[in-house]
Amino acid sequence: MTILNPQKIRSSILKKRDSLSPEELVERSCRATVLLKGLDVYQASKKPMFYVSFRSEVITHFLLQERLKQGLCVVLPETDIGTKKLRPRLIKDWGKDLRTGAYGILEPDPEKTVPVEPSSIDLVVVPGSVFDKKCGRYGYGGGYYDRFLSMKAPRASRVGLAFSFQVLDEIPLKSHDEKMDIVVTDKGTSVCTARRRI
Repeated sequence: MTILNPQKIRSSILKKRDSLSPEELVERSCRATVLLKGLDVYQASKKPMFYVSFRSEVITHFLLQERLKQGLCVVLPETDIGTKKLRPRLIKDWGKDLRTGAYGILEPDPEKTVPVEPSSIDLVVVPGSVFDKKCGRYGYGGGYYDRFLSMKAPRASRVGLAFSFQVLDEIPLKSHDEKMDIVVTDKGTSVCTARRRI
């Protein structure tokens, strides 16, 4: 029987994700990021925003450090817990420009990085707990990315990054749950065209 409670779905998938061994986490993450880099929308992006992976999320550290070494643009979010908003900032140096921020996640140091106008971002690589084959997404309950995507960067392409078992056939969404354009996993890519651009 299908569980339709979002909290139960999220909890079940995150438990499975947290059970990955360090070796599995690295191997699956490498496969997913290779597929991400192969996307036309990724290769065409001039100002992409990424997330800094935390715990058992698809690891982005290697990808971000690679981009910085190549002199490519890396925008990362600074999290404001008080307003529950994401503030994009440009980083240049992995070792110097980051600090431990909200929830223990590495984020741009506002004293060493410059803010980026959200409307200038053309691609957002989005973390999540659960996705579905129609590009629906559950985050972690704070609504940070939903608000950012809907209000600050509505025209940016959205690419969800996850492991294959995080993608279900369909999940029940609420009106505030923002959909992705593409979901990339370690085993393949789902492309959706139903989202209307503003």
